[in-house]
Amino acid sequence: MTTALWKRNVIGAVVAAAALAVIAIFIVDPFWQDYQRTVRPAHTAVAGEPVAVDGHTWGVSPAHRSTERPGYGAPLPEGTVLMTVTLERSGPPEAGFGCAGFLVDGERSWRAAGPPCGAATSMPWTFTIPASAEPTAVDVRDLSGSIMNRLQL
Repeated sequence: MTTALWKRNVIGAVVAAAALAVIAIFIVDPFWQDYQRTVRPAHTAVAGEPVAVDGHTWGVSPAHRSTERPGYGAPLPEGTVLMTVTLERSGPPEAGFGCAGFLVDGERSWRAAGPPCGAATSMPWTFTIPASAEPTAVDVRDLSGSIMNRLQL
């Protein structure tokens, strides 16, 4: 009697482990991979150097800080500055291509105000950020949120 119970428990444990492995591989892993693409860049360029990706060359100009909005002269909210970064892309535009820019400071990031990627090859992006922020990079993300390129400042 105890021998049959022992065998049944081992078989049950093997079946449970196999079920957990199937769940991890087929259900959890695709979502985990999607998440990883939103926090780890596919390509990284060191400061001042362009990066070539899929027939396009991406580069970023030096960032400029300002305490006034251009053209308006109105002051920004207290404790904030306006940072302007121009992203340069060479290569043929792709149909239906879209992306957005994010300024990165460690764990924090700010979405760009300015034209999204598309047919444009020069994209001036502005960011309203806290005056204490010291951004280190600009992320170029596709419309799903995946980081395509990280360009160090």
